[in-house]
Amino acid sequence: MAFRLACAQAAAGLVGGIYTPFFGAWLHWRGLNPSEIGVLLALGMLLRVAVAPVSGLVADARNDRRGAMLALCSVTFLGYSALIFVHAPLWIFVAAIAANIASGAVTPLLESVSVRLSEVFKFDYGHVRLWASATFVLGNIGSGLAVSRWGLVIVAPWLAAVLALNLGAIWLLPAPPAGRPRSDLMPRLRATLAEARELLRSRVFIVFLAAAGLDQGSHAVYYALGGLHWRALGYSGNLIGVLWPLGVLAEIALMAMSLHVFRIVGATRLLMLGAGACALRWTIMAFDPPLSTVILAQFLHGETFAMAHLGAMYFILKAVPPRLAATAQSLYAVCANGIAMGLATLASGPLYAAVGGRAYLLMAAMGVASLALASLLSRQWHGGRLTESGEEDALHTI
Repeated sequence: MAFRLACAQAAAGLVGGIYTPFFGAWLHWRGLNPSEIGVLLALGMLLRVAVAPVSGLVADARNDRRGAMLALCSVTFLGYSALIFVHAPLWIFVAAIAANIASGAVTPLLESVSVRLSEVFKFDYGHVRLWASATFVLGNIGSGLAVSRWGLVIVAPWLAAVLALNLGAIWLLPAPPAGRPRSDLMPRLRATLAEARELLRSRVFIVFLAAAGLDQGSHAVYYALGGLHWRALGYSGNLIGVLWPLGVLAEIALMAMSLHVFRIVGATRLLMLGAGACALRWTIMAFDPPLSTVILAQFLHGETFAMAHLGAMYFILKAVPPRLAATAQSLYAVCANGIAMGLATLASGPLYAAVGGRAYLLMAAMGVASLALASLLSRQWHGGRLTESGEEDALHTI
């Protein structure tokens, strides 16, 4: 089970390996200005607010996360494939936003399965998740070399190819038992929705969503315009392809011992450490420091992303009943990669156009706010379940 989940995570990491450093630059190459890039990326993130929770609720109600992932990954594949052929800004918006929405809904489903089954089958979640980080590095380096050799034209075909691999990896995950009845879907969906409403009435869960969302959302300028800004500073494609993975190396090291770190530090303190690192990292990046300082700031990614992400994963594992695993993950994804990231990305386009790299100061402020909320969470949550779920069947299935 762990091997197949690791393959699915690895395939997902390859997608991010080129998308994160070069997709914004590719959109600029296709003729979009920074403000339009910010709007396009933000719309895809904000529209996840509707799609991701619904996909999580349906997957939980059907107890079939694999089927939902296959459907969403197919949409992502078609969207990125279309970008190879379309040139009009309208159709670029349509294809890219559809792919962005669907990919954002796949991720929480895969994470919910990986975290939940790590506890059921007694393996370290981080040992599975680190493969996404490892292939992200390979994607960074490979795409950097490809962009340097062929230019940004290679970005869309690369995304389509790795999405095909992603589909295959998800297909290899265990299917739900054959012949499972579907006639009770609507009653199960209503029950899952009622449990989700109870979860959203928990003040502790809302504080968690806000703290984790602001932390991850503070990466908006870096993800959307970091590669473009580095190119404006004169960094080559090869250099950018090397810079992006540096932080991921620290991320991999943390994932390799994630369970041990969690047992020592705890979920809420992981969130606090990640938020504090965000405030420091983005303040440094706001002033276009020398390359040596940029390299040091890149290694902080192991804290700004990985520590906060592990804190969120282990919080959901311990605080949310397994029956609501995909729903809770989708709500976290909506807040982190939808609302917070989307609004910050929407602001980052015109802000970057006006002040350049100083836009990172907004990200630093989000890190400070996340730290305050994570501190509040550590005082309010005492390690137990936030709600009780009446039915927790088929925990071993995907």
